[in-house]
Amino acid sequence: MPDYKSVMISSNNSGKKKNKKKKKQNILEAIFKGLLPWKGDSPGEIIRKIVFLISIVALCVACLIIIDTYLFKPQREGAEYRSSILSLGSHEPTKEELDTLPEMAINTEYAPFYAVNDDFVGWLAIRNTNVNYPVVQYTDNTYYLDTDFYGNYSKNGTIFADYENVFKNTGENSANTILYGHNLRTENFFAEITEYRRLDLEHSLQFLKEHPIIEFNTLYEKSKYKIFSVMLLNTREEYGEVFNYPAIIDFSSREEFNYFASECLDRSEFFTGVELKYGDEFLTLSTCEFEVGLYDMRIVVVARKVRDNELPSFTEEEIAGFVRNPDPKHCDTMRELYYYGEPWSGRYWKSEWIEGFKKDGSFIDTDTVG
Repeated sequence: MPDYKSVMISSNNSGKKKNKKKKKQNILEAIFKGLLPWKGDSPGEIIRKIVFLISIVALCVACLIIIDTYLFKPQREGAEYRSSILSLGSHEPTKEELDTLPEMAINTEYAPFYAVNDDFVGWLAIRNTNVNYPVVQYTDNTYYLDTDFYGNYSKNGTIFADYENVFKNTGENSANTILYGHNLRTENFFAEITEYRRLDLEHSLQFLKEHPIIEFNTLYEKSKYKIFSVMLLNTREEYGEVFNYPAIIDFSSREEFNYFASECLDRSEFFTGVELKYGDEFLTLSTCEFEVGLYDMRIVVVARKVRDNELPSFTEEEIAGFVRNPDPKHCDTMRELYYYGEPWSGRYWKSEWIEGFKKDGSFIDTDTVG
């Protein structure tokens, strides 16, 4: 004999399931009736629904176009550009390409690039990274922000040298060569430069140890540079004092050299122990920063050109000695956000890293000493 109570419970559960199913069907039907033209709708209601549906479709299409324009298209363009550039340099230069080179150019492997675009001034590379690109220069610092190497519009732009930099076949170059590049989500150009300065500074220190050398070759020489400063800089005065690094292309005096070198060390997140002296040439890489949450911030990496008769790289012992700066000189807003509003506590680097420099900003004139 069946258990009456069990039968009733089973019957009630079955009824509940049917009611839920029916309720769900009613809700779906109501949604469809509210969105789609339905039997019994008035002409005005049908028109309203059609206009609404067209608007929804248009909005979806617009969203897809925006996503493609700002995310997928730059990625495609970046990948295609990189492939094209590598392909351009994969063949031996032809006589016609060699004939286009300026007088006294010795790095003839770059002839195919110069033949395509005579704004070409050199090649930048950081080993084992994606930074491996031609560098161009125009008469201003805006043209190549959204123009690729071939002269086409591109949000990726091109890595370019400051318009005031000088590249001469006599070797009389600017004391501070400044290169600019975009940091987009395409992992191209200077995106990987940001690895030198992440919020995770231990990660960045390790990255610096693995990539401490920058190579920059012009048409007239091949050079390596040792990184001595990695800075996070503000460009807005509302955030505090601005270190106007783009304005310093040449050093008119030892004092100006000392000012630039000491500011780079004061503001550096890391110390690599590279020694500096008046007459050294610098290479500065500059790109946008988006991680700290402030507008118009820059990550700036500065390296000193390897001198004649100097080892072209760091020794293992020197790399092991790379350390974090206990207190980099950040702008006021950064100190409020990340340093509890505490003022900058001062210099932690060794004054002998700049030849003849004293920590009070003065210097010993080594040309007259001894």
